[in-house]
Amino acid sequence: MYQQLSFQEKYYISQDNLKLYYRVYGQKNFLKTPLLCLHGLTRNSKDFDKFARYFSTDRQVFCLDIRGRGRSDYDKNYQNYQIPVYVQDIMTFLGHEKINQVIAVGTSMGGLISMMLGAFKPDIFKAIILNDIGPEIDPSGLDRIAKYVGNKVILQNWQQTINGIKIVSGFLFPDYTDEDWEIFTRNSFREQDDGTIIMDYDPAIGMAMKENSENVEPVDLWPVWNSLQDIPIMILRGENSDILSRETVYKMAIDHPKFAQVTVPNRGHAPDLNEAISIQEITNFIGPL
Repeated sequence: MYQQLSFQEKYYISQDNLKLYYRVYGQKNFLKTPLLCLHGLTRNSKDFDKFARYFSTDRQVFCLDIRGRGRSDYDKNYQNYQIPVYVQDIMTFLGHEKINQVIAVGTSMGGLISMMLGAFKPDIFKAIILNDIGPEIDPSGLDRIAKYVGNKVILQNWQQTINGIKIVSGFLFPDYTDEDWEIFTRNSFREQDDGTIIMDYDPAIGMAMKENSENVEPVDLWPVWNSLQDIPIMILRGENSDILSRETVYKMAIDHPKFAQVTVPNRGHAPDLNEAISIQEITNFIGPL
């Protein structure tokens, strides 16, 4: 475990007055384009800690807690837990930090936010890195996620929590060590005042997901993807992903002039981006930017 913070902890106020948390790694005077790291559906900024430490030696790295996750405020109106609202939040953040251009690193939901923002404001991005997500989502993976999102599980201690997460998520990271599992678990949960452990996100996110799946027609994201032709894009796909299919990656590559793709072995949904191949390929991709 790291002994000291290598980042600043900061907040900004959203367009609807929520207090939203983010981390800043690296120095403001670095000349390289900063990275904007956006996490998955039930995740938070802690997922990117090791990744951000690596890349913040010569560029700033911003890691956000999207509303309802981590140390950001929970939204009293759960219907605001949707991509268009998150896009507005990111726009507000960029204005708050006075950032003109970034390279997005979006895992799952974070990738969808990046794609939508890129379609709306393409000049913001020097490049986009999509982690195991695309304009088409495999229904089997979506069903798997829907079964656990929003479940109000209360666990008695950290060891019980670590053991449980190994059982549920072991197939995603078959080569994880005990230390890896502890980090992953502590990134996923938080300890309450009485010592019990709960998920580190608003359970109402599950309600929003359920209502959207039942009452809202699926959005065709291929037009969004096709609008990103001028932005260099890299996609990383977990070899065993049940969210992003090989066929979708193939379709994404067609006619996109600035497209790179990487398959990450021994990973489901989604790679943690600390794999040697992920670090190397991302380094090569963003090196000149």
